[in-house]
Amino acid sequence: MNKHDASYRQLFSNPAIVRGLFQGIVRASWQNLVDWDRLEPLPTDYISDKLRQRQGDIVWRLPRLDGRDVFLLLMIEHQSTIDFYMALRILTYLGLLYEALLARKLIKPGEPLPMVLPIVIYSGVPRWNAVLNISDLIGAIPQGLRRFLPQLQYLLVDEGALVASGKLPQNNLAALLFRLEHNRGLHDVEDLIQKVYNYTKADPIVRRAFASWTRYVLLPRSLPDIDMPQIDNLLEIKNMLAEHSRSWTHQWKMEGLAEGRKEGRELGLHEGRKEGRKEGRKEGQAEMLHSLLTRKFGPLPESVQQRLKNATPENLQTWSLALLEANSLDEVFGDH
Repeated sequence: MNKHDASYRQLFSNPAIVRGLFQGIVRASWQNLVDWDRLEPLPTDYISDKLRQRQGDIVWRLPRLDGRDVFLLLMIEHQSTIDFYMALRILTYLGLLYEALLARKLIKPGEPLPMVLPIVIYSGVPRWNAVLNISDLIGAIPQGLRRFLPQLQYLLVDEGALVASGKLPQNNLAALLFRLEHNRGLHDVEDLIQKVYNYTKADPIVRRAFASWTRYVLLPRSLPDIDMPQIDNLLEIKNMLAEHSRSWTHQWKMEGLAEGRKEGRELGLHEGRKEGRKEGRKEGQAEMLHSLLTRKFGPLPESVQQRLKNATPENLQTWSLALLEANSLDEVFGDH
């Protein structure tokens, strides 16, 4: 497992993150029946009937106050693409989980199977549009066969949509993680890191988990060509950002413009005309500026997207330079 995946698993293997997810973000009346002080992580190496080992994400056992259990199957989907067949993956992992619980004698012979709540935690930028129920993946069938359709729905936690809604709680570790994932630039990251540091004073384990995730996931993703120093302390990371934020932002922006020009030239050469090359460069710049604005300020309103589409090359150059110092969309477009 690489450090990128391991840092995600480390965070969601901490009970403080899981409690924050449920006690501030995912709200349901049944949560009052759970003994949250007895959260217990379970191994996730499932063995199927064909003896093929598969690695799941994270499984938590939640003891209920009435003596029964609820199991949480956390599927962490942090790729940039959306898994169209996620419902099928959930169905597969659920069967393997039940088999593992039986094999480990966590379910006594003749007992009913415990409730398992599958949760997909998605951190990508495009809004999740894959179906939530396995039955919706199956094509049209005759009326008489519909009662045999499998029924299994997972709970989707779309981080970007939650951040965009502005309804996330403030003093909540899961919410702080989501806001860091979908931050509005380096200054926003500095502020959020300080909040995480303050909120984890009594929990050095989760603090180290956030530091590892910031170092191996957040910063390399935002600044892929910067050599990251060997720092595993949140405050040191914050101080490093404060010291170099201007130059790092400048390099990030200039690399983005270079990539936009490259994409524009490739499109122009493909069209084989001078006007095509000019339009290609413009589209490449507009697309890259759209990406950088989204990364810094979150999902763009329709009016801003239309503005980028209709912009001249001079407009794009002006807005690209303004982005270096801007703290809001209004400052980028000179609307303040």
